[in-house]
Amino acid sequence: MVPMMKKMILAATVVGGMAAGFSGQAVAAHHHAPPPPGGCGMMGGPGGFGMPFLGNVQLTAAQHKKLKAILQDSHPDFRADMDKEHQLHKQIQDLLATPGKVDESQIVGLQQQITQIHQQHEAARLQTAIRIHDILTTDQLNQIRETQDKVASLHEQLRALTAPPAPDDAKK
Repeated sequence: MVPMMKKMILAATVVGGMAAGFSGQAVAAHHHAPPPPGGCGMMGGPGGFGMPFLGNVQLTAAQHKKLKAILQDSHPDFRADMDKEHQLHKQIQDLLATPGKVDESQIVGLQQQITQIHQQHEAARLQTAIRIHDILTTDQLNQIRETQDKVASLHEQLRALTAPPAPDDAKK
């Protein structure tokens, strides 16, 4: 029984890693298309929108061409945005490390700038996901949905297997 449980946990972990989403680069490499400019993870990722199971779907030559075009379209400059966000975080740290009263309004303004960068990235990811969705057939979308459902089931099984035991009410 114990070896079987270890196998289930290993399988769920592997699938869970895959479910975390292939980056745009991994999917693009799989489909022989160059990664999107800036090397962003446009295909999914933690908290992201996208088609993380697109790698499991057979695409036609025409779909490959359309996917390549979608991934090559202009996207926000993620590297520059990452650098800007890093600088904003540094400014917050500097404000918090300065003696005296903290200027909370200044920190709020910096945090709003960080949030705006995140919102722009999520909007770009969503638009890319919508465009990719639109090139897929009903059968391909159903295949993606089935894979998502299987992965969700495995995650639920993993949570059930690793959850702490319920408190024993009889001992109270």
